[in-house]
Amino acid sequence: MIITLVIDTFNVDNNGTTISAMRFATTLISRGHTVRVVACGEPGDATGQRRDEPEMFWVPELVVPIASRFAHRQNTLFAKPVREVLIAAIKGADVVHIYQPWPLGRAAERIARRLGVPAIAAFHIQPENVTYNIGLGWFPPAAHLVYVLLRLAFYGRFTDIHCPSTFIAAQLRHHGYRARLHVISNGVGSSFRPGPARVRGADEPFRILMVGRFSPEKRQDVLIRAVRRSRHAARIQLHFAGHGPREKRLRRMASKLANPAQFGYYSQEELVELIRGCDLYVHASDVEIEGVSCMEAFSCGLVPVISDSARSATGQFALGPENLFRAGDPSSLAERIDGWIDDPAALDAASETYARYAELYTVDRSVKAIERVYARAGHTPEVPAGYTGRVYRLLSNAFYYVIAIPLLFLWTRVILGVRAEGENRLPRVGGVLTVCNHVHLLDSALVALALFPRRPVFTSAPINLENRWYGGLVRLLGGVAVPRTPAGLPLFFSEMELFLAQGRIVHFFPEGELKPYGTSLRDFKRGAFHLAAQARVPVVPLSIRFTPPTGLGRAFRRKPTMVIVIGEPIAPTMTDPRSDRRIRMELARRRMHDLITRAA
Repeated sequence: MIITLVIDTFNVDNNGTTISAMRFATTLISRGHTVRVVACGEPGDATGQRRDEPEMFWVPELVVPIASRFAHRQNTLFAKPVREVLIAAIKGADVVHIYQPWPLGRAAERIARRLGVPAIAAFHIQPENVTYNIGLGWFPPAAHLVYVLLRLAFYGRFTDIHCPSTFIAAQLRHHGYRARLHVISNGVGSSFRPGPARVRGADEPFRILMVGRFSPEKRQDVLIRAVRRSRHAARIQLHFAGHGPREKRLRRMASKLANPAQFGYYSQEELVELIRGCDLYVHASDVEIEGVSCMEAFSCGLVPVISDSARSATGQFALGPENLFRAGDPSSLAERIDGWIDDPAALDAASETYARYAELYTVDRSVKAIERVYARAGHTPEVPAGYTGRVYRLLSNAFYYVIAIPLLFLWTRVILGVRAEGENRLPRVGGVLTVCNHVHLLDSALVALALFPRRPVFTSAPINLENRWYGGLVRLLGGVAVPRTPAGLPLFFSEMELFLAQGRIVHFFPEGELKPYGTSLRDFKRGAFHLAAQARVPVVPLSIRFTPPTGLGRAFRRKPTMVIVIGEPIAPTMTDPRSDRRIRMELARRRMHDLITRAA
């Protein structure tokens, strides 16, 4: 394929977006593709003559009052769109990949459309990064406005958008983006791998590393304050890799530590050596679209402790609660740091686990995934599974909570005598996948009532949503059709993963077919557990069991009474997704069997 990458800055290791584009370009070339790059620079900056280099199309810098000054502080700039250069770079290409929504990217999209070349966009500019750096990080509506403006001005013109994380894809869907959202990690270069085993000396300090731009949202200040609170403050030495406008302030803060903190900006080779020489990695950022620096650290076997900020995607890399701390809370971070220092054996074991886990995030895997996106670019878009407009969502919620739930409660609990047990076991917040045996026409209603006040997304056979009589009602109540063919499953699962990332409950009947009043479990389909493994969310097993009518119910109820039981959540395992899927599917089956056979 001939692939044109459009990005304002290239060939400079000064920000994550640029580094990602450079890695993608190099890997695509190594896989036999022809790569053209449009970026800001002078014609003599790079030749592009070597086989392992992209063909460069240079344009001058676009100076925008105020905005350019802000961009320079963030180690980037705006490129001036030159029509002739863009036409030369795009004409004859198979696909155009536009990294940024600035004037160069907007012009590239218009020219690609005019030339009939498919174009995809990448979402690398998190609006919260903008609002934090202009002093509005405390005001969430400002970020919401930026999301909307970016959609109206740029992203709304694309059928396909590349998102580095499920977190940012969920944010886009929440803010009304209707395009196909392709979650593909920026990936980690092959240089970031564990080095030779290192033996810590008895008098050697415990080295903690944090990598990132010295700016307000990265929160290096939280790490400095946490070390002051640590029981091991006298042993800890901090290393900060990066540069930025807050460096002087951070140096003043760190000057009060028992061991002087080290600040520096490192080449890739130097950074790899630094990572391998440290003992723990901290990612304290409040705002992060993925967290490449964290990925690079644990790819070298460095165990991370990550902020649980709701505006950061990096928490997805926490393999256990000991890898998370409360966002912006130095005491919580100090507790986690002390826990790892107190248990060096656990630290060594976690290091090996993270090094294996990193194999899921190699740049080679990411490039293979983006190749599939390139191949489909420009095809007629499908309506995303479960996507609804804001007005429809408001009407649906009103119908669900005001009409449907009261009527279903009256019918199932009062008329049919259904009981629920174990409601306190359901997590109150966060994404959850629930599974239940499929044994009654009303079992979806029973699940909905058992999970109340949380509202689940129900996966359903397409026929239930297409029925002319009740299909609209199923959709209004939150039903989402499972694709009929395997080809539609990847996009379906990615959309369900977005619901989970938004903190929703997604429900499956893993047996597939309904068997009225069945008293034993049938074989499970793997789809639900595949999704849970990919999204790293708890699986909560539910079971419906039948009991003979009791009391007055014996006089008018001929069929057994139903009891729906919520089991204990099954947390993700610290293994690869395939093993996690297999382990939790078997564990869920056992627990559901126990709930069904348990004496009433």
